[in-house]
Amino acid sequence: MGLFARVAVGAAAAVLGATMGAVPAAASALTVSGSCESAAGFGATRDFACSATASGGTGGRLHSWRSLTPNSVFLVAQGAVSEGYCWAYTENVVRVTVTSGAETASADVRFSCPSSRR
Repeated sequence: MGLFARVAVGAAAAVLGATMGAVPAAASALTVSGSCESAAGFGATRDFACSATASGGTGGRLHSWRSLTPNSVFLVAQGAVSEGYCWAYTENVVRVTVTSGAETASADVRFSCPSSRR
């Protein structure tokens, strides 16, 4: 191999190594799960509380909650923990959506109203 060929190969390897070394580590995929519980009580409605757990993503997290059934209403639908009320003796489904950087993940949570607190 001539001098020119060795220099060209060495330069290509140096550029490739520098490029590969500059690749940032991949962020882990954003995942979310949630749970809700409602208190037993008297009357037509019960209070409930939901909490979300998220992992991964590329920065801070924004939480958003919404009811998928007409039987439950959120009082404040932002944050990792959210509260509301539901109509007694109904089955409910709510969705928590978490955004972190450019990623979004959602989870549907089912719960009964009322249910016993654990």
